[in-house]
Amino acid sequence: MLVSIFDDIARENDQPRQEGEPLFSYLNKSSRPEAQRVRDLVDEWISEYPESHRDGLVARLRSDIDDHHQSAFFELFLHKFLRARGCKIIEIEPKLQHTNKSPDILVEAPTGERFYLEGVLASGRSNQETAAYARLNTALAAIDNVPSPNNFLSLTTEGLPTAPLSLKKLKRGVQSWIAGLPAGIAAKDAPPFSYEEHGCRVELRALPRSKPEEGARAMGMRNFPIAQITPHQEIRPGLKKKASRYGELDLPYVVAIDCLSMYHHEEGVTDALLGEPYVAITKLPDGSLKEEHLRRPDGIWYGPPNGQPQNTRMSAVLAFFRIDAWNFVTKTGLIIPNPWAAKPLPALNLGIAELTLENGTYQRSEGSTVGTLLSMPANWPEE
Repeated sequence: MLVSIFDDIARENDQPRQEGEPLFSYLNKSSRPEAQRVRDLVDEWISEYPESHRDGLVARLRSDIDDHHQSAFFELFLHKFLRARGCKIIEIEPKLQHTNKSPDILVEAPTGERFYLEGVLASGRSNQETAAYARLNTALAAIDNVPSPNNFLSLTTEGLPTAPLSLKKLKRGVQSWIAGLPAGIAAKDAPPFSYEEHGCRVELRALPRSKPEEGARAMGMRNFPIAQITPHQEIRPGLKKKASRYGELDLPYVVAIDCLSMYHHEEGVTDALLGEPYVAITKLPDGSLKEEHLRRPDGIWYGPPNGQPQNTRMSAVLAFFRIDAWNFVTKTGLIIPNPWAAKPLPALNLGIAELTLENGTYQRSEGSTVGTLLSMPANWPEE
């Protein structure tokens, strides 16, 4: 009989997750049938996880800090995925002779060869930014819970709070502003609500509902500030941090990364490893132009000072994109062996896409979705 890691409570919340609501908290209390399927699957996978390390993983899964929850689920996912693809999990957090640090898993490939595997998240945020976003999301959740039966609220934010916002003061201000809004379409042209504290500014505008809705969520629209997107720069720190974490190892070493941003993609991973691509145009003596597609020497595997192999202790990167407890069956993975690895990774045949260097050019072989490889319905957790 499975023992659930979730609370034994009455569940009556069939609404989508609120802005800033912790991922585990929502999954724990949601009454949606899809949520129950996710809970059942997590409990099943946890029951297969080595008992000696189960309590620590469960504690992280139940964390209200989303990064901790997502990191724990990614480790649980890797444990399940590797076993489903014919690998054996020899040991969780294997002890190393030369350091008190331990990689996440010691794995045995179907061929009998072993390797270490370490998981990491790429959220695109530093620890300071993660904490600031958590403070902001707490404030936005408070706004979302303010009754606004006659109007949706359109939200714009600027800056991130350097300290927790005063929720009581913020909610009182929003309540007073809502109470003073004119009825009907005139609310759309009313002066916006503005609140500023600890370097963060929140602005709300009213959008009339077609009909009053008691108990409905207040916020109906969120506007995000314009930002420059550099996926490889966001992915790079996590991989760089893990590249030489354990020093000289006796076995191949693989870093598995879960790229969480909607803007993260395969090219971002390869650019982080091999250097940012650019086009060099040279004018030849005859006046014609020569175009070359090159990479800057700023990659984790091929980089400074002038383009040379480095971090050769990392044998490969196993990349996944936006894996979480609800969404993984339609996702794909990519394995990229390090062509300069001191200890090359044996062929794993995981069934996912693979990028390999052949005659100086990287070739991509296609793979199947995670759901296909785990024999799960394509529309899971829907029926």
